[in-house]
Amino acid sequence: MKAYTKTIKGLCPLTRPTKLVIAIQYALLSLAVAGHVHAQDASPESARKSQMNVLPAGGNAETSATDSSGSGDKASKGNAPSTQENAQQGENPESVKPSETVLPTLVIREKGVQEGYGTKSSIVGTKTRTPITEIPQSMSVISRNELDMRAVNLNFTEALRYIPGVVPDQFGFNGTGFEYVSMRGFNSLSTANFRDNLSQQGRGLYFADFITDPYSLERVEVLRGPTSVIFGRGDAGGIINRVTKLPTSTPIREVELQYGSFDRKRIAGDFGLANEDGTLMFRLVTTALDTDTQVRFPNTGGDRAQIRRFYISPSLTWRPTDRTSVTLFGDILNNRSEASAFYVATQGGSPTNTLLGEPTFTRYSTDQASFSYKLEHHFNDTFTVRQNFRFMGLDGRFRDLNPAGFDADGRTLFRSALSTRERVNQTVLDTHVEARTRTGPLNHTVLAGIDWNRVESTLKSFTGSAPSIDIFNPVYFQPVPTPDSPFIDGNQKIDQVGFYVQDQIKLNQWLLTLSGRHDRVSNVTNVNVFDPQHTASKDSAYTGRAGLTYLFSNGIAPYFSYSQSFLPQYGIDFGNNSPFKPARASQYEVGIKYQPPGTRNLFTAALFELTKTNVLIPDPRTPLGVSQAGEIRSRGAELEARTEVFRGLNAIGAFSYVDVKVTESASGFTGNMPVRVPNLTTSGWLDYNLGTLNVDWLKGFFIGGGVRYVGRVFNDEANTSTTPSFTLFDAVLRYDHGPWQFLINANNIFDEKYYTANNVVPGSGGQFFLGTRRTVIGTLKLRF
Repeated sequence: MKAYTKTIKGLCPLTRPTKLVIAIQYALLSLAVAGHVHAQDASPESARKSQMNVLPAGGNAETSATDSSGSGDKASKGNAPSTQENAQQGENPESVKPSETVLPTLVIREKGVQEGYGTKSSIVGTKTRTPITEIPQSMSVISRNELDMRAVNLNFTEALRYIPGVVPDQFGFNGTGFEYVSMRGFNSLSTANFRDNLSQQGRGLYFADFITDPYSLERVEVLRGPTSVIFGRGDAGGIINRVTKLPTSTPIREVELQYGSFDRKRIAGDFGLANEDGTLMFRLVTTALDTDTQVRFPNTGGDRAQIRRFYISPSLTWRPTDRTSVTLFGDILNNRSEASAFYVATQGGSPTNTLLGEPTFTRYSTDQASFSYKLEHHFNDTFTVRQNFRFMGLDGRFRDLNPAGFDADGRTLFRSALSTRERVNQTVLDTHVEARTRTGPLNHTVLAGIDWNRVESTLKSFTGSAPSIDIFNPVYFQPVPTPDSPFIDGNQKIDQVGFYVQDQIKLNQWLLTLSGRHDRVSNVTNVNVFDPQHTASKDSAYTGRAGLTYLFSNGIAPYFSYSQSFLPQYGIDFGNNSPFKPARASQYEVGIKYQPPGTRNLFTAALFELTKTNVLIPDPRTPLGVSQAGEIRSRGAELEARTEVFRGLNAIGAFSYVDVKVTESASGFTGNMPVRVPNLTTSGWLDYNLGTLNVDWLKGFFIGGGVRYVGRVFNDEANTSTTPSFTLFDAVLRYDHGPWQFLINANNIFDEKYYTANNVVPGSGGQFFLGTRRTVIGTLKLRF
């Protein structure tokens, strides 16, 4: 589908479409409220009695009560039908004999944390509760149990180390909290960022990005390939959906203490409660972090860059009836960090132990907060309406030093100072109706919705002088004047409205998934260094997805799919004095999934060919270090296994091979591979519950370990420089005793010193990005 239009005009506020979208959204919300009132009036019983049957909540993808998908498993299915429901189904109300015994209604509680890493269903592929084997795209789900077992608690990207098709931390160890990640060969720093099925992609015009504290998450869902048809703004490589911890019907009392390498100190708490009938549930999640890092300034007596973080998230769920739920939640995150592991290179291109930044100057300060709500109402077994909303705000203050060339002696590096003040506000509203129905032999799950996404970004940046540094004998703690020369003063507002429809059509063992979407986007940008300073544009596009799956009775599910994406891109193109053009992508994928009946074991394999246009690529020649390329093609293969090999032994295996090529380039690099894209990655993880050996003194003990391999990458567009591959090993020892749990995790256990990439320009130097060194962390957890 090539439908695509673009116009450049003067300022156009577009208030009428925005108002229309909001009106439609809230009309649907009013419909849901009216349905709730109707449900209340229809029942002769009291509201409290009708609330007694509560869906299981919380702990995993199958039992999440607060999940906006609530989905195909309607709350009403757990109830005995009322007299009115019997009448609607063709029964005579009088035929219901009063002498029949009516059992008391029970409140269903979830079973708690489940061992193992497999998952049966997810909503991220279709926005409906769908078995993973029925989603015609490659995907992975990372459970809370896995996050705990691997001690994912500093940076969110740690969660993605054992996922195929995903490469985290291309810039090595990063203490800023920015979530550097690529998917199927494409940079996905912010474009893959989703939370609770809503876009969290809003980013600043220079540094600012929303970040995630891993302790706040119930699970992580990774959907590979173009996904914007349903979710909007999904990038070519896919999306990573973070699922927030929300209230459950089971009380939660958890306290966690942690200490480890680089004097890491962290405390966390997770507390939840519910009333007797499960109609009102509350949860509070909070954590605080104080740590040094591996980033050590030479010749300072051991001074290290630090990270300070605080996070808190309260949430409340109200279920006025068994058909309706309302969840309100929000969070606050404050992150203070210093220099990252960027090491200066010599003019000849060799790494040094010298850091570019200054201990007293380099600062990355992020304050962000959000408010969200989820509304869901089941009219009956056919129709369900949902509305999800989030407002997020970020205030960032950033200071750092940039290289400014070498002196004639080849050892003195000149530096310049930069400071930015950035604000980002993102508002997302999504409303959709789901219908499960039949037409003859066909079963349909139809989804129709509308979403609105607005991102407003402002930037004020300043430059200034900074003292030079001897890269072979650096002197730190030099005073750096506050930058005071105005550089960029700009703002950008992107509004996107999308209408989407989807039908999952099932005939016996065949499943056809058809989706379509239309987007309208407006982009207003004002930047002082542009000529003209003000630009405004409108874009629109149609995208689609079609997938065909065959479901064998033994759990095997081969599939084929074609999907597209359309992505408005944040930021400014200094080469053309204009905003970046939207990116387009299309993909063919064929694969097979296998989930043995009655198990959570999941085995997947996929082959794909993916093409993306208007790709943003690293470019040191521009002020923001990025420019737009013509077209990049990625094709490859992915394998994944998440299984319980035998009782007590859990395994994760992942393999990815990608062949990524620049197919259109104005710079003359057609046929080359983009920078920082490994063509081969593989990983494996095993952990074993020693208690299954039935030896008394081993009860409660778990051991585990993993290995990760990342292939070589090119450092420059000409493909003349490479960074070699590396292999890392991880390990864990865990002991459970009653309400107590103790873990010792070691990552990069052999302390391999490796670089993930560099940006060295021969004769001009550059920087090497040092990977994460060995970390050993002890965690003590009490659940009471």
